[in-house]
Amino acid sequence: MGFLDYAWSLSLQRDKKKTNIRLDRQLLQPVLTRNKSSFNLILPVPRIAEDGYVSFLGSEIPAGSEKTIVGRLFRACVFHLTAHSMVPNRKESTASRTSKCPVVEAFAKSLVDDVYVNSYISTKHPEKLADLAFANSFAFTKMKSPERIFNSATRIMAALLLIQNVGITKGTLSLEEERAVSQIDGKLNSLKGSIRKSLAEAQRKDIDVAEFSDKIKREITGVLESHRPILEIPSLPHTDHISPHTLFSRHENASKVELEKSFKKSLEHLNGVAPIAEPMESCWKKEIDIEATQAFDSWFHQKTREQKVSKKIEKYIAGTHFKSSGFPDEDYGQYLKSRVFLRGGSRRLLDSLRVAQDALDEDPRKEVGQLDMTEVIQKIASQSPRTDVFMQNEYLSRSYAWGILFDASASMKINDELSRALLICIAEAAKELLMDPSSWTLFAFNDRFHILKDASEAYSQRVRARIGGLRFKGLTYMPDAIRVAGQILSQRFDEQRFLIVLSDGWLLGYSNMSSALSESINCLERKGIVVIGVGLKTERMSHFFKISSVVCSQKDLIKRFARIFVQASAAALEN
Repeated sequence: MGFLDYAWSLSLQRDKKKTNIRLDRQLLQPVLTRNKSSFNLILPVPRIAEDGYVSFLGSEIPAGSEKTIVGRLFRACVFHLTAHSMVPNRKESTASRTSKCPVVEAFAKSLVDDVYVNSYISTKHPEKLADLAFANSFAFTKMKSPERIFNSATRIMAALLLIQNVGITKGTLSLEEERAVSQIDGKLNSLKGSIRKSLAEAQRKDIDVAEFSDKIKREITGVLESHRPILEIPSLPHTDHISPHTLFSRHENASKVELEKSFKKSLEHLNGVAPIAEPMESCWKKEIDIEATQAFDSWFHQKTREQKVSKKIEKYIAGTHFKSSGFPDEDYGQYLKSRVFLRGGSRRLLDSLRVAQDALDEDPRKEVGQLDMTEVIQKIASQSPRTDVFMQNEYLSRSYAWGILFDASASMKINDELSRALLICIAEAAKELLMDPSSWTLFAFNDRFHILKDASEAYSQRVRARIGGLRFKGLTYMPDAIRVAGQILSQRFDEQRFLIVLSDGWLLGYSNMSSALSESINCLERKGIVVIGVGLKTERMSHFFKISSVVCSQKDLIKRFARIFVQASAAALEN
């Protein structure tokens, strides 16, 4: 179980159609976006620095307790962000949009929404509060003191974040700033009481809080704009990112005593029960930390495996026009959305391919050889004119190897949903048809070479998430992609090897690509590899591929792909 699986297991929102979770190795802070029907969560993952520290949420965590700390911070990220999808989706009042600065409005909205989130978790999932309190206290110890913040608006925003999440502020503010913070904090606490009341009474509608929320947002924006200039908009590291800021120290680490003190304050402030005579570790069961450790170890084990695969692929990339090779971002939610278009297509395609494969593998009875006495007796008794009454040789099924190559260039974007769905259809049929996971690979290309499934991997949820994470952009280096995928496939010693290319047939990237493509295909055919072109809503693939078919729908794929598979395999057997 890696961090993506761990995030799905932790999510407060169980409907995967309403929440899409994916990971980004480059992020320092979570990102939350919303569309009409769902929320998109992009979570950061830990990285190991050269000095042995683990980097997560913009902080350097020393080795020793890094797995436990990362686990608690990661759980806090997931709980906080997925809780946003559980609170009422209130329509924003146009009257509340009075600020000329969008990021100030975003801060005000985030502050009010977090009141909903914290109230929801404390009411519905109080057992999750320990992780939130730990993340709050971790941020408290990392936050700069007001004396090191030189902008008044930033000091007020920082104080509001702390007093709403930890219950205390840090350092000393001016009297005017204290008055502003106290005024807004009082309003937010009143809102918190109304929200908790509505949640406790299990009412789905707000109790006159929508208008109150808009009023508080207007007050927050008014206060902040009166302390212009606005230089940055801060947010706690485990909450959703609003804009870049420099409020937290990367390298400073607080003592355990200081961390535990602020942890208990935050837990009490969130309406949790803080341990009195016991250390804060008593708030977590041992198995919770073990799960986090497993996710941590699995993630880095997978990363090591990916590095080995990438290194193996790099030797094939040398000499091509590709800018780079590697694994795409993972987006399992997009995979699920695209898979909806299948409607059983992968099963029907599998059935067609199995029929085709059975026909190819059928071993007819012999016309010469040693007599099969049972067949002779049946022939005489039935007075049949049959002469195939000789013993059959022991039959061994042929072995197959597939390489699937998918065009993810910008020209494919016009049919991106259909293209991705057809790719999933073929991949899932291959998974069932070729029982050995090592007998097939799955790659994508534009001006980069993307590894979706190496021969050393099973068709796992991670592979599916990579398919969902593909983005259609860049140029179309098809000749180079066929060359690389063909070199990998040529290492197999199966009786029949197929390279299946899904594309719209538009080549773009460098001069003489048509001749380069023909040379790449001819080179593989000389090695005995069958190259099949599948044109997605285009006949252009027939210009380059001797064996090709046009696919405009799932129905076309099921009928035509199975037919050209039979034709190509039969032709290869004759040769």
